[in-house]
Amino acid sequence: MAQTADVVLIGGGIIGASIAYHLFHDGFTGRVLVIERDTTYARAATALSLGGVRQLYGVPSNIAMARYSLQCYEQFDEVMSAAWGRAQAHFHQRGYLLLLDAHNQDAWLKKYEVQRQMGVEVERLSPPEVRKLVPHLFVDDVACALYSRRDGYVNPRGALQGFAERARELGCAWLQDEVIGFGPTDGGTFTVQTERAGALSTSVLVIVSGAWSQYVAKLAGIQLPVTPVRRQACYVTLPRSLGYKLPMVIDSSDVHFRHDTETDDHLIVSYIIRDEPAGFNFEWDSAAFDAHIEPTLRRRLPGAGRVKLQRGWAGHYAVTPDENPILGRHPELPNLFMATGFSGHGVMLAPAAGKLMSELIRLGRYETLDATAYRLERFATGQLIEDPQI
Repeated sequence: MAQTADVVLIGGGIIGASIAYHLFHDGFTGRVLVIERDTTYARAATALSLGGVRQLYGVPSNIAMARYSLQCYEQFDEVMSAAWGRAQAHFHQRGYLLLLDAHNQDAWLKKYEVQRQMGVEVERLSPPEVRKLVPHLFVDDVACALYSRRDGYVNPRGALQGFAERARELGCAWLQDEVIGFGPTDGGTFTVQTERAGALSTSVLVIVSGAWSQYVAKLAGIQLPVTPVRRQACYVTLPRSLGYKLPMVIDSSDVHFRHDTETDDHLIVSYIIRDEPAGFNFEWDSAAFDAHIEPTLRRRLPGAGRVKLQRGWAGHYAVTPDENPILGRHPELPNLFMATGFSGHGVMLAPAAGKLMSELIRLGRYETLDATAYRLERFATGQLIEDPQI
């Protein structure tokens, strides 16, 4: 069988595209193939996300990855633009605002100390200071808030396109197909079976399939603790402009909202159901808007008027047992790599993940950051990362 590629990535979302880009950017001269079954990305987590970019984590490794990624997004449109066209991630650094109450204040203030020690530009704000920052925001029930002004949000489709198109321009091949099987050979390579192109051969295989990673791994009898969990979002219209752009607001009610990147009178809102059952479910629950989203927005933005729902959608987080990503080699198959389970932080951490996986694939080690804490084996040894999603 003729070797098709030196590296095959199963999944062309933002993590896969970032790995492909970084491989070539970092000097890899081999053949790289990305296999993506749906290049419209209609149901991909990347395209359905809010695009948040923040450094407000609770452990140094996550903060370091977030900082690297933020620095990348700060110059993303300039760096990724080339002959293919103009990159349009449009990073809006309007800040992240976490509203804390009596129930979560202590836990977040401990994280705040870690963030400060790591050099994150984060402020602890009193309710009057929050009102000064966001005049329309009701904060009488807020104990305090954390605000990181350098954080913000990107256009997730624009970020994906930037990585993917620049990777293509540098030499990466893209195949629209579905992987229906794969396995190691006696020589240490992998055979990958696709639905239309047939059998392919590769020296290095990377599972970067997001919420589908568990099912992709099972094609070869491999267990990956990555579970799809539905997350819902919607697009709403304000009756009038606020006169300024909101930061990404994280409410303790599990409703998060921000301004649309391109307009002044639209918000993008997400709602997390903590006991959401695992599994794929792309149905938008309109009852959640009436029961939770609209009342929260009316309470938090009382002077903005009643919002109007434009549309809602559902996507999926790829959730691991400790809600942190899996990065690295498979412990028993050294040429099988994994970059998955980002638990809602894929867009946020994609630049760092791509860089780190590029180093591990090319050099056999991490250089930019130490990512050994994200290895798959931690779930068997009990060395979990204590930094759950928000």
